[in-house]
Amino acid sequence: MSRNHKIEPLSISHSTGTGQVLSPFQAGNEPSSKPGSWNHAFTLVEILVVIIILAISAAIIIPYAVGTSSSQARAAARMVMSDLEYAQNEAIVTQSPITVTFDISGNSYTVSNESGPLIHPITKKAYAVDFDTISGFENVSISSANFDGAATVTFDAIGAPNSGGTIVVSAGNHCYSITVAPVTGKITVSQCE
Repeated sequence: MSRNHKIEPLSISHSTGTGQVLSPFQAGNEPSSKPGSWNHAFTLVEILVVIIILAISAAIIIPYAVGTSSSQARAAARMVMSDLEYAQNEAIVTQSPITVTFDISGNSYTVSNESGPLIHPITKKAYAVDFDTISGFENVSISSANFDGAATVTFDAIGAPNSGGTIVVSAGNHCYSITVAPVTGKITVSQCE
């Protein structure tokens, strides 16, 4: 004896008593937009507003929480390195000596040739970098610059320095050393120990 059972799909509906069958949403179960009723979902606009407020808060708070002295010292070291490389390349291109002069007490340095300061390729002003006036480098200081006892390095027509040396920049407890190799003029950055 076998039994055949037919399974009917489950249908949720509501009868109005007039013979008309309504779907769940037509039967009054739809989200209400009447005043005083509670809607159980957030709109896309509400969610986006919350996300924007959180993003702005994070952008303001995270730099203070993480500490910026490490990134300021690293960025200053890279800036000094790129300016030294620029001076070296400019000496090769122009076939004339280019000098980078560090002013420890002024927390600055300049890039010049025999006739005076070079013009910065971006700012179109005298090529002078003063960490005390650059936004974002408030904690940076040039701790030392030593090229055989002098605070200047001059690159010749083939890009070789007149002497090797080291510049140390620091911010807070973080410091980086920029080294110019004698003869080759290779410039490297390393974290101080």
